[in-house]
Amino acid sequence: MKNKNTDTISIQRFFHSGIKYEFKLAKRQNVISLMSKPIQTKINGLFDLILKKQIALDLFNDSKITRCSNFKITKLNRGAHKIISEKLLETGSINRINSIPTSKIGDYKWVHNLLDIVNESFEDFEKDPDSYYKPSHDSVLTAILLKLGNALSIETPIWLRKQKKLTDYMNIGKNDYDFSYSKSITGHIDLLLYDKKGENLIIADYKPEGYFLRSLPQIAFYALILRRILNIRGLNVKCLSFNKDDAWIYSPEVLKEINEEIKKYGNPNLPWREILRTI
Repeated sequence: MKNKNTDTISIQRFFHSGIKYEFKLAKRQNVISLMSKPIQTKINGLFDLILKKQIALDLFNDSKITRCSNFKITKLNRGAHKIISEKLLETGSINRINSIPTSKIGDYKWVHNLLDIVNESFEDFEKDPDSYYKPSHDSVLTAILLKLGNALSIETPIWLRKQKKLTDYMNIGKNDYDFSYSKSITGHIDLLLYDKKGENLIIADYKPEGYFLRSLPQIAFYALILRRILNIRGLNVKCLSFNKDDAWIYSPEVLKEINEEIKKYGNPNLPWREILRTI
């Protein structure tokens, strides 16, 4: 583990269920200093737990535990993904930003900067005659972490632990990180950012293949879980799904709207739909 000044990356490596995850933290004090004091305290506390490996390793290494990466929108009628996506974009429940900036960048200038960095990664690959593989998931996220001013961390582990007794749900005698929940869940956030202008923590997920709606429950649950962990009244958390061409930005609550839309197009029994009612 490396802990140096704010211009370097702090790294902690995990093997969760045999898969390597490399948590990286950069510009820690620079970005966190932009936040309100309650958020600073909780975020610093969470990062310290991760860097000291004081997280729920038993949950991450239990193959039976529910993982956010399994939360998808599947088994819908043909064409339903397109119809639902278009409706959410038209109503403004999801904002779409593409890689071509307009004169009305406004609140989303940092999103354009993020897309520029992703495109630079692909441009560098195309210029190198010896390159065989396209930029990896990790290389793109690391580039964003280093170059984007409001980027904090990548592969941030988050979790909820199932409680067994009624009193556990009442948070009696619990510290900030022993939160109550009815089901154990784990996840790794691709990219954590902070939007100072909107005062939002941003849960971002890199999906190079696109199909953002399909994976939207995964990212929305990351946001819901992090909000539960930090447990700060009025905390704003937004989600961002992106690739090199496009980005969707939305509130995790859009999942409730999507849940209602799904009922019109096959109404499949997806595991995250049941969990959504309890979080």
